[in-house]
Amino acid sequence: MKNIKKIVFITTILVAIGTGNLFARSKKTIVVGSANGGGSRLFQGLIAVAKEAGLIDDEFKKLGYKTEYQTFENGIAVNEAFLANEVDFAYIGDVPGITGLSNNVGSVWIGSDLGISTLGIAVHPSSSARKAEDFIGKNVAVNIGTNAHLLYGKYFEAAGIKPSQFNTANLTLANAALAVVTGNADAAIGDVTVLIPLEKKGDLKIIFTTLEKPEWASQLLLLGNKKLLKKNPELGVAFLKAIIRARLLIEKNPDTYYGIISANALANDLETAKKLFNSDGKFEALNPEITESSISRAQSLDDYFYSIGRLNAKKDVKTFIDTSYYEKAAKELGIGKF
Repeated sequence: MKNIKKIVFITTILVAIGTGNLFARSKKTIVVGSANGGGSRLFQGLIAVAKEAGLIDDEFKKLGYKTEYQTFENGIAVNEAFLANEVDFAYIGDVPGITGLSNNVGSVWIGSDLGISTLGIAVHPSSSARKAEDFIGKNVAVNIGTNAHLLYGKYFEAAGIKPSQFNTANLTLANAALAVVTGNADAAIGDVTVLIPLEKKGDLKIIFTTLEKPEWASQLLLLGNKKLLKKNPELGVAFLKAIIRARLLIEKNPDTYYGIISANALANDLETAKKLFNSDGKFEALNPEITESSISRAQSLDDYFYSIGRLNAKKDVKTFIDTSYYEKAAKELGIGKF
């Protein structure tokens, strides 16, 4: 597939309205979502620790709410859920997050999760491909519109190679990796926490990661349902309190939580987990606060995707941000800067 169309959300609106399910769920139930890459992964990052440690349930229970958790195939599906009012909080990659901003899906950026989410490119172990030029005329599998799209664009652009010079298969990361393993694709691009275990099994060979080019890495955003938070701001505070408490737990006993942070992908590979999530010894990659650095990265991403025609309108990402929930949560917990 050489020509990739822009993401359209109109169908979701019609389906949601047509089925009348916009407000079908209980008003006292909070739905927290994540993208699983089309595979068996569940939650990852700070939100995974907050979920597994019962912190999210605890904070919402104090306000009289129960919590439901839902996984979606990718960040595009999370955006569609926000648009249909079917999810209240979620973590999402910056690419679909910024796409959601451009398409006004009704979400607001209220916190950060993984400030640096490492991406990689993997080939079959028998492949001799080691650089972008080696994929001319070949099949590259990537989930368009997700975080992996940034690395996909930058990697080939830096080598002066246009998408028309190779074939693009729009697949979830799980299916992209499988396509390489089975010989149906020459490269898979996506989150290294999915690719690394497959490499250790001998199924794939990782030839590039954004550890070499941090500016091509992604970040995971914590989003809230704008309509919900306008009526119930205390819910945003409760959610961020759970996330902050998760960060504090990780600091106290990181080895216990590295596996959970990686969606259990690196539970038996603490060395790699430390490299990805705590390379500086200060957990800078796990900062729930929206920093100027994370805003700058998001704005650069918006500018880039608009420049290549992926976004319909150029946006100021600061209009997508509300830090009030984090600030109040941090104050209530007596937390300063991480």
